[in-house]
Amino acid sequence: MLAPALALLLAAAGPASPAPHAPAGPAATPPGAKAAPSPPADALERRRAAIADEMVRLGARLQRDIESGDVAAILARVPPDGLSCGGRIVPRARIEHDLRNPASWLHGVLLGGPGAPAAAGGRPASLRAFFAGAKEVAVLVAFRRDPRAAPVGRPCLDFRARDLATPGVPFCFEQRGGKWWLTESLYPCD
Repeated sequence: MLAPALALLLAAAGPASPAPHAPAGPAATPPGAKAAPSPPADALERRRAAIADEMVRLGARLQRDIESGDVAAILARVPPDGLSCGGRIVPRARIEHDLRNPASWLHGVLLGGPGAPAAAGGRPASLRAFFAGAKEVAVLVAFRRDPRAAPVGRPCLDFRARDLATPGVPFCFEQRGGKWWLTESLYPCD
């Protein structure tokens, strides 16, 4: 069941914050190529606001999928080539295996079960438990610097609630063929 309120906190009013694995500077322009001009600031903010609206709707969908334990719906956001994790790729087959295995860390941190880390200090063991324990859930949308997503940045969403910490990592996305796909591993990669 959805929390009583779903709010948007847009963390894109200023410049995008650097992603942990992406260089903070501008994307390198190949020799002889012209750098693409940056759109005017107001056009950039309008684009970010439109993407943030899409991310909030996607966040509501993910919340429903996690609350209902719909592994297939979560897996439908994982691209065929898998997810990046630091300097490597986690294959989609591994993600599918772990999502379907209640004893795995990934299943545990998203849906609960024996693979979940221990709850501690206001952090529920799973995202499903987070949703169940929160009176109101907010979706935080932030744009991380990423040369492949410049100048808008890579949209990432995280769930927030008063007095509860979110287990797991933020969900970061890129759009391919009109669909929002996860881009970064759901596993901690640092």
